[in-house]
Amino acid sequence: MKRLCPALLAVVAAAIFIPAAPAASAPCVAHLSAPTHHPKAGKLWPITVTCRTRSGKAVRATATYQFVYNGQVVATRYPSPKANPKSACSKAGTCRHSPYPFKGRLHDGTFTWPRRAVGIPLKLRVVVRVAGKGSLNLDYAVKVHR
Repeated sequence: MKRLCPALLAVVAAAIFIPAAPAASAPCVAHLSAPTHHPKAGKLWPITVTCRTRSGKAVRATATYQFVYNGQVVATRYPSPKANPKSACSKAGTCRHSPYPFKGRLHDGTFTWPRRAVGIPLKLRVVVRVAGKGSLNLDYAVKVHR
């Protein structure tokens, strides 16, 4: 019976126990906070989105709103936190036509749910994109009432 060289055994053992490469890390640590999962139609519903590194440093990112019903995106809107909340474009969510850039924190106090959303189980998805590093989807389930 032939004996294997101890050095060869060490190489084979190391090849077996090498950990897999880590999965692609997220571009940032992002959070979405809102006052309730049962917002009132037509009333202001302020939300806050944060995007930071693991060590807490603010990250430059953009935000887009997607509305999801039954797993499918049914509408896309863009945040416009500096718009007048009583304006027609703010109520319709059409003041901006591109993702909203922010650094670290986005507070949108102009967000309102339309009356046509009453009683429908929806998800608000905030897509946070970091240039050159990818994106994250922040989902928040809601059921709008009168």
